[in-house]
Amino acid sequence: MLIMGLAENGVDSFKAAFLTMQKIKMLEDGKVHNLKDAVMSLNHGIEILFKLFLKDYDEYLIFTDLDKYMTARKIMLSKGLSNVFEANPLLKTITLNEGIRRAKYLCGYDISEDFETVVQYLNKIRNQFMHYEISLTSEEVQELLLKLQIGYELSYDFFVEYNEDLRDMFEDARYEITIDDYSDEIAEMHRSLIEEDLAEQAYDRYLEEKYGI
Repeated sequence: MLIMGLAENGVDSFKAAFLTMQKIKMLEDGKVHNLKDAVMSLNHGIEILFKLFLKDYDEYLIFTDLDKYMTARKIMLSKGLSNVFEANPLLKTITLNEGIRRAKYLCGYDISEDFETVVQYLNKIRNQFMHYEISLTSEEVQELLLKLQIGYELSYDFFVEYNEDLRDMFEDARYEITIDDYSDEIAEMHRSLIEEDLAEQAYDRYLEEKYGI
């Protein structure tokens, strides 16, 4: 039986990002592939932990459509299901940028401008890796390396400030596995992200074909 909550899921991605960034420091070749892994992992970890904070405030905040969420929750409660995704697997959760906005303006979290700026930058790079193509000069690669490190440290400081339980989880995650062990975890995360995007695309096509929207 596999159980992974939002906290474990997010910290697991931070672990992958940390180990990849450590690996990059020792590489002469192969930095591009590892840069992609680090960006994808860190971005995913930040997004998931923001969703953790929103869910702790009120679960509906992590969903894009409140009506669909309420319908799914009604089905979940009436059928005794464990979560709303069992009631409606096509529910869509919010983007990282929207998660930050809700955490900041609906939940009152104090999010620094520096943190928000570097997260938006990393999210932009992640989207280029995930959905299209990317071209960076040598100087831009160095900038990305620097912002990855800054993003990791600012994220760590922010999340442990508001959730002390995450501190031990972060520390355990940094040293839990060896460099040789982490590549399969990153590959699995990438597969999950791709499957999530494909599901979103299928749902959008369904809406367009059925309702013309």
